[in-house]
Amino acid sequence: MSHHPLFISGLDLADMVVNSGLLELSCGAIKDLQIETSSDQQGSCSLSLRYKLDKKSKYTLIAFTTSAVSRKELIRLGGDLVSSNTLKELGLPIFDFLCTERNRSFSIHRGAITLFKAHFKELSQLKTQIHDLKTGELLRTPLIVTGHSIGGSDSDKQY
Repeated sequence: MSHHPLFISGLDLADMVVNSGLLELSCGAIKDLQIETSSDQQGSCSLSLRYKLDKKSKYTLIAFTTSAVSRKELIRLGGDLVSSNTLKELGLPIFDFLCTERNRSFSIHRGAITLFKAHFKELSQLKTQIHDLKTGELLRTPLIVTGHSIGGSDSDKQY
């Protein structure tokens, strides 16, 4: 019986991502979500989070983004990293699945943790949407999680 990891990252996936069209798919979902967010008044409140769940036959995609106001507020609150040990001390062991035999600890951006805590109930409901309604098991299609800024890779920081 082969063992498939629950979480994979790194250079071993680079070729697959570049050649599969995932980058185009991911960028398109983020762009669509940002257009919705910029035209929506909800994006003007502090610590807003928007996401879009798209179930296709070959994959399930979840894209995340935040408003410009939220990005600035979260960066102002602190852009340092929170270690997995600190998360446990704060009572957030929900991220323990990121630990593996090779990767025994990790860190997450403090702003992302703040955003997660502010939207925990909503995100918990999202988790139920990626399960099969009949069996209760995770969907069999690959799950692609993507995002921009504090919703993803926080690439547009300004200090």
